[in-house]
Amino acid sequence: MTLKLTDTDRDALRKFQRNVSDRSAYVKVTTLLLLDKGLSISEVSDYLGIDGSTIYRYANSYQKDGLSTYLQTDYQGYWGRLSSLQISELRQELNTTLYTDSKQIAEWITSRWQINYTPAGVVDLLNRIGFTYKQTKCVPCEADAEKQHSFIEKLEHLIEQTADNESVIYFADGVHPTHNTRSTHAWIEKGTEREQPTVSGRDRININALLNAQNPTDVIAIECKSVNSQSTKQLYEQVLKVNPDKKTIYIISDNAKYYRNKELLEWTQTTKIVPIFLPPYSPNLNLIERLWKFLRKEKINTCFYRTKEKFRQAILEFFENIGRYQNELASLLTLNFHVRNSQSYS
Repeated sequence: MTLKLTDTDRDALRKFQRNVSDRSAYVKVTTLLLLDKGLSISEVSDYLGIDGSTIYRYANSYQKDGLSTYLQTDYQGYWGRLSSLQISELRQELNTTLYTDSKQIAEWITSRWQINYTPAGVVDLLNRIGFTYKQTKCVPCEADAEKQHSFIEKLEHLIEQTADNESVIYFADGVHPTHNTRSTHAWIEKGTEREQPTVSGRDRININALLNAQNPTDVIAIECKSVNSQSTKQLYEQVLKVNPDKKTIYIISDNAKYYRNKELLEWTQTTKIVPIFLPPYSPNLNLIERLWKFLRKEKINTCFYRTKEKFRQAILEFFENIGRYQNELASLLTLNFHVRNSQSYS
């Protein structure tokens, strides 16, 4: 038999499937998802260990009564006092409106359906339906999705050109680690606290670096007094030395003044370097930003260095021995980018 789910029902079933703990309810949901993928009755029966008549009954029940009724019996106790349709509407509300505490959500539920929840009860409910309390993520309000998509298409074209091994692509950026421990999230025994010593200074280490787009351990990093056009030229001279066999070296950077420096750009025209600039306000498209996040995790967030020199040596050691992080960086520094579009915000 054939069964085709709507996009809305398919998404709802997948969310229920991820959260449900009861086996019979899991089988009932998964049956529809497997039929929707085009599996036959016998194949679904083999996968789930149920007979064909049960599969027919499930499919007919969904087609006759719709998803809300199909799920209501099995999920009534699991979802509490809200029906599956109400849960779906609550999800939509939470994904469109920002709530900072559970009391606000409890008040919204009461005003919408006259169903009373305590703030603690709302927290339990939200955990069951896949929501968690965490920080929002700030993004530049000028980010333009169309320009970001155009850049990604251009990057894909460049990647194709590197297949002949005659060209290479690097991402460029500077980083300024501050000599101080940063408080972070960690697994700590309940009822106890973990202290992290800090220093009072705010001394920084300035690093100007390049990251090979296709080789995450090919990082060229130089320590400098300032990340400016002079240190950038030194960095570019270094990349020329380590790539003597390449006909073209593409360097992707943001639009900082030192990357667009007139003298620097005139100099690159006499070399194999071809500068490429990211769309404005698009740090999400600069692959090396992920390397900085990894650096903070490994060497800064949970480590204490009593002196600036010890801190400096730890940062430099990270780059000198970056090969030891090959597995972690290979999975982190992939050419998959999340496009941001802030133009839709009023």
